[in-house]
Amino acid sequence: MAATQATTTTKSKVEASSTSTATTLSPRARIARQILIYHFILIGISCVYYLLRGFDFEEFTSLMGILAPVTAMYGGAVFRYIGRSITEPNLNGKNSQPINNMVRWLVNGHFVTVMLLISLKALAPNILNFQDMTMFLTLVESALGVYMGNIILALFEPEAKKSDK
Repeated sequence: MAATQATTTTKSKVEASSTSTATTLSPRARIARQILIYHFILIGISCVYYLLRGFDFEEFTSLMGILAPVTAMYGGAVFRYIGRSITEPNLNGKNSQPINNMVRWLVNGHFVTVMLLISLKALAPNILNFQDMTMFLTLVESALGVYMGNIILALFEPEAKKSDK
């Protein structure tokens, strides 16, 4: 009887702890979600600006030519990570080292900068014309994109497997 009660108590504690960890996202999952949401917001807002005549057709296709590959690159890494987290449940566990605030600042800063450039062109074309926007967007994507790429690699690429000795 005591063994059955101990087993039941232990089983319920394990189920309760697995349920609480399933509802809270790991820092990696939060950053992954944030990156994907931000890039889909950028594409969505750009489409809205196009429909509101903030961009003509040529400008819109050029802008999508800049945003779509970057979104696909980030999204590909994040979706590979999500796929691995399904097959390897321990992948979503806590990181061995905490994610630095600099990562959050870089992800948010990158999004805000790109959104600001797109919004300035669409809403105030006399402040920022399309050629200037693409020049600054290319500069931002080149400069910050290198750092974002390193962050994506560090967060979402598989770690080197340690050999068992």
